[in-house]
Order: sequence, then C-alpha cells, then structure tokens
Amino acid sequence: MEAITVVAKVRNSIRRSQKTQKKAGYRSILIVLGIVLIIRIIHLAFAIRSPLSFQLSPDEDYYMRFALSVAQGSGGSTVQFAFMDPVFGYIAGTVFKLFGSSLVALYILQIIVDTFTAFCVFLIGRELRRPRAGLWAALIYGFTVTSLLFCTSMLKTIWVANFMTVWVLCGLLLLRKSRMCGWLLFGLLCGYGIALRSTLTLMAGVAIVLPWFSAIQEGRTRWEPVRATGMILLGLMLPILMLSLRNLRTIGSFSPLPTNGGVVLHQRYNPDNPTADNWIPSFVSYSHPIDIQRGYTQEAQRRLGRTVSPREVDAYWRGQAMSYIYSHPSHVAGNILRKFALFLAYPEIPNDRSLTDERLFSPVLNILPSPFGWLLALGVPGFALLLWHDRRGWLVLAPIATVIFIVSVFDAIDRFRFQAVPLFALGTGLFLEYLYEYLKQKRTKQSAIMLTAAAVLGALSVSLAGFAPFPQTRWDRAILGYLKMGKREEAKELAMRAVEEQPGNFKIQQALGAIAVSEGDDAGAVNFYRRAVELKPDSFVDQYNLAVALVKVGLRQEAMEHAAMAVRIFPSPENTELLQRLTEGK
Repeated sequence: MEAITVVAKVRNSIRRSQKTQKKAGYRSILIVLGIVLIIRIIHLAFAIRSPLSFQLSPDEDYYMRFALSVAQGSGGSTVQFAFMDPVFGYIAGTVFKLFGSSLVALYILQIIVDTFTAFCVFLIGRELRRPRAGLWAALIYGFTVTSLLFCTSMLKTIWVANFMTVWVLCGLLLLRKSRMCGWLLFGLLCGYGIALRSTLTLMAGVAIVLPWFSAIQEGRTRWEPVRATGMILLGLMLPILMLSLRNLRTIGSFSPLPTNGGVVLHQRYNPDNPTADNWIPSFVSYSHPIDIQRGYTQEAQRRLGRTVSPREVDAYWRGQAMSYIYSHPSHVAGNILRKFALFLAYPEIPNDRSLTDERLFSPVLNILPSPFGWLLALGVPGFALLLWHDRRGWLVLAPIATVIFIVSVFDAIDRFRFQAVPLFALGTGLFLEYLYEYLKQKRTKQSAIMLTAAAVLGALSVSLAGFAPFPQTRWDRAILGYLKMGKREEAKELAMRAVEEQPGNFKIQQALGAIAVSEGDDAGAVNFYRRAVELKPDSFVDQYNLAVALVKVGLRQEAMEHAAMAVRIFPSPENTELLQRLTEGK
C-alpha cells in the first residue's frame, strides 16, 4: 500500500513538473514573439518616413496597380495582371478595399504574418522534440535584417517564406498523426503556394510523396497512402481550378500558370546574356513587368508575323530559351553552378529592394548584420545533426532544396534566398542546442567537429563573396521618393551628390529633370531630360518628358520629333495624344 502511495506521489510530481515546464515554455515563446513584433514595429516607424517607401520598385509598382484594380472592383482581370502570380495582388487588394490604399495597413499585416512565421519556427522545433531549439530559432529569425526589410515592401517575399514554414509544420503534424481531412487541407495549402509563386509547384510534388513516407514509417496498409494522396490531389484541385478559370476569363487560356514563365526563362537563357542573370533585351524599354510583357509581345509578333495571344507569347519565348539550353548545356550548367555559389555567398544581392539603400533610412537595419553567411554556417551542421537523429528531418530540407533550385536556375537574389531563411534560423537553433548538450556532456570531439564545420562553411561563404556584384546605391529612388513626399530641397541636395557619384545613370538625370519641373525651371528640365535621352534613347518616358519641356521653351519642332519617338517606342494613349496635339499645332 505504501509503495502504491509513493508511485502515485511520484506520478503527480512528474505531472506538476510537466505542467510547470509547459507554462514556462508558453511564457518564453510569448516573450520572444513580443520582441519579434516590437522590433518590426520600430522598423516600421522609420520605413513609413523613408523616401524609398514613396518610390516603389518595378515589381512593387506592378502589384500596387494590381491591388488597386482589385480594390476598385475590376478584380485584376486584365491581360497585364495575368502576367505574374496573382494571389499577393488579391491579398493587397483586399487590404486596400478594407483600409484604403495606404501601404501602412499592408505592412502591419505583413508584420503580423512574419511574427506568425517566427511562431511556426518554434512549433517546428517543438514538433521535432527540440522546443528549446525552436525558441532560439524564433528569436534568431526575429532579428534577421532581411525579414524586417521585406515586411515593409510591396512584395510577396514575406508570404512565400511564411508558406514554406507553414508547409513544413503541417507536414510534420501529418507525419505524427495522419488524418484524411488533414491531407485535404494540405493539398489546399499547396494550391495556395502555387498561386503565390508558380515555382512552388515543386512543393506540391513533395507533398504527394509524404503519405507514402508516413505509411512506411508507421507500417500502415497500402490503401492509406493511396487515400491520402487522393485527398491531397482533391485539395489541390480547388485552387488550381480557380486559377485556371481566372486565366480563361482574362486571357482565354485554361491554365493555372501565369504568362511570364517563358519570358522569365528567356531573360536568363539566350545568346545575348552569357551570364544567365536578370537581363533586359533591347526591345524592352524598362524593367517594369508591364513593359517587359509589352516588349516581348511586340517582338514575338514581329518575328512570327502575326498577332499572338499571351499564352502563345509565353510558349514562343520558352521554346527559344529551351533551344538555347539544349544547344549550350555545358555553359548553362556552369552558370547554374555559379548561381549556386552565389546562394552560399554571404553578401547582399539586391533586386527590387536593396539592403544598402534601406539602411540609409532605418537605424534598425543599419545596426543588424547581414544574416545569410552565419545562418548558413550554423544552419547546415544543425540540419546534418537533425537528419542523424530524426528521419523526419528531410521534410525541413525540401523547401530549402526548392529555394536552391529557384536561385540556381533563375536569380541569385536576396528576395529568393530569403524564402529559406526561417528554416536556416531553425537549423541555427538546432546547432546551438546540440552544441550546448555536447559541451554539457563534455563530448569535446563532437563539439570540435561542429565548430570546425561551422568555421569551414563560414569561410566558404566569405570566400564566395567575390562572385557577388557590389550593390550600387540607387539614389534615383530616394530622390523621386523625396519629391513625392514634397521634400524638394532634400531631393535636390541628394540629386546633386548622386550625379557626381553616378554621372552615367539616366535615372538620376530623369530625377533632376523632375526637380527642375517642380521648380518651374523649364530650361533646366530640357537640359536634364536631353542628357537622360542621350544615356537611354529608348526611354519613352524621357522622350515624352523632353517633348513636354521643349514645348514650354518654344521648341515645338524638336518637341514633335521626340514625341514621335516616344510613340514609336510605346504607342500609349498619353504619348499618342501629345504627338497629335503637336501635329495639329495645339
């Protein structure tokens, strides 16, 4: 009887201890999430006063137009909005519909989503029976400078990183407890990922394999994975059908994919682009997605000698790119390896948003270091140890493999690399926990191996920095941003500094022309726009602006010539109207 009493007391003591640990764990993660949220709000306070938030990058401007179209009731159902992946445009459009077209509401939503990503990282650690590693990972991710940067951008980067993290968490939960409704929801999640970024179709392929791994692991009957796979496909079918119906209504093509796939592939793989980096051909005036779509469509029609549909444009340029890839396999493979090396390199590789630029206006970003080198150095050994101890670790590596594929085949840029950052933060948390355990157990050999591996990977990341281009400050965005804020003096002061540093940058000349117009200096505007046109003759915007400025100083004949040039480059209603007015002498 006494023995039974003792056992009961021990059991109750264990239960109380477990409850205490759970409460402490909940308090810890709430504190961490509070820190993650606060640091993002502090950065937001600086970002909304930054001129860079008033001058969006090309892809941001595309999604801004898309979102406004959704908010205004047209639903983004025009040809130009079938060019890129649609879901982010609908998310932003819904926010604009509810709260007005201010970016602040969208940024706040993205901060909440990113904080949830940190929470999911913690939950993944707990699901792997490493809650302390998950806690460290959530905190590390919270201080990742690129996550702060992309929270305050009109880009889908934060949403893709969140999808990757949620995908891993859901996969682990289903491996632990297989449920048919869970597999159905997992299929819906994969469909959402495809609508968010079409290259995430790869994740749907991995998802279909998951029930079979689960069945082998648990020794289930063969019919269970068959049913689970069917449920995934059923869940996947709904978003795929919705995307296909949208494209059928918009461009007359029953396909879930956007129409930019062939264009994007051709931009990287063609005889005029030996480095396979992001490249703008001569028949495209600007890097704005709408200009890219227009330029590629016109060139395809010129080559084929007939009018072509958006899907035919996509197919034509995909064929051109694949023909080049088949003809130059060794060269293409070399570029893929080079971009994989860039994936491993620690420096920033900017695209639509540049950390170098953003740090000029946010002290928070300026304090925090660039993350990728040390996350790689610590995360990879952490993943290796996870795989050694837990067979489910491969599931964490599936999104990372997907990101490596996207970066290596398309662009080695930060907004693509960032999609794997939450999971690299998890790997770093695992590294720290395993190292702590080894040191506590005085397993010096294992500790030394871990530290050596981290040092070698860190040195490799630093050594590969030479492959990365040095990011040039894009002063024109800040100058034009200041003008939109009504801060003309700040814009002018910055422009005069920038033109000395980058005299061959046509965008700075364009910005100087805009400043001159705002000051009523028509002669000055003519000089600056002339210089911009000299630097980039195919800029229809500067041809138009120069024509308008020339009219103001009485040079109508020359104005007519530049207006005609603007129409030849891009026969927009605005350009055509200007030429018509000048021709009629109005």
